[in-house]
Amino acid sequence: MGVFTTSNNQLFNQAEWESAVTTEENTKSIFENAGTDIADPTQFILLQLADGDKRVLNTSEVAPSLTGTSERPDINMLLDFEGFKIGSNEDIDRDTKATLQLQIGQEQKIGALEKLFYCINGGLDLYNEIKSAKSQSKDFKKSTEQALGNKPISLPGGIGQISLKVVKHEKPRWWNQVFSFAKTDAAKELFSLIGFPGITETAVNCISGMLDNLFDRAPEVLFQSQPVKLGFTQAAKTELGGGLNTNFVSCLNPGFWLMVRKSDYNTIINAKPIYYGGYGILAPDGMNEIDAVRDAPNNLFSQITYAVIRARMKEVDLKQGLF
Repeated sequence: MGVFTTSNNQLFNQAEWESAVTTEENTKSIFENAGTDIADPTQFILLQLADGDKRVLNTSEVAPSLTGTSERPDINMLLDFEGFKIGSNEDIDRDTKATLQLQIGQEQKIGALEKLFYCINGGLDLYNEIKSAKSQSKDFKKSTEQALGNKPISLPGGIGQISLKVVKHEKPRWWNQVFSFAKTDAAKELFSLIGFPGITETAVNCISGMLDNLFDRAPEVLFQSQPVKLGFTQAAKTELGGGLNTNFVSCLNPGFWLMVRKSDYNTIINAKPIYYGGYGILAPDGMNEIDAVRDAPNNLFSQITYAVIRARMKEVDLKQGLF
């Protein structure tokens, strides 16, 4: 199987993993496995940034702020990449690029229509040759709205699955053709996106297979994932949990999400991070912006690679207008 091609039937149950990782007797073994299992450390997890004393929430802790009424049971979503922070432990030189693919899939049909997927592909230049340094998190700020033709991501029943992959490599041919990176100057964006809104799973796999064929050798994986199923309304949470409080369900609210490696969970969840939106970076509680941007030695998040995404959602009735 290629780097980008996966089976959407193989879901990663993040809520179940969170339940196990927060059980005291299991915590040590899970973290040890997360750091040593070859197939496991790069599996991403999603977390919700929040206010209050606990600044990062597990998906199973999130109480949906959207209701999901019978009149408006569905969700329209817009996403913005706020930043992509490259950890200091990543081996980055001036030829280092990356290819990103974000997939968001529907779990239910709209009327007689097939379940559809939203596939977003992007090019990241991880080394800023103008500054002769790694690119900064804010260099990757980008909205997916334009990539999807100014159309929202539509999720019937307020339920969807999310998958993210980021692979590191050198000078891909497809960038030169699609984004003209060979002719860039200092003003050129470092992060470019193209999207495919509302396509079938077969089409997604076709696109993924085309990306796989563009690399002369196997790229190094920064993030990879089986899809994570999520509920975005209270009605969706009830549906996924079968009405049982003992059945853990992954949910996310509008606002800011973190995508981090599974092996970095312990650092993120326990550090009570501050989010500096102007720079798209996290810092430990009490650290000022200047030290955070400089990657001060006492910044726990300097070594971690992570993405920050802003999600906007609206409750809608997707069946309106169908015939």
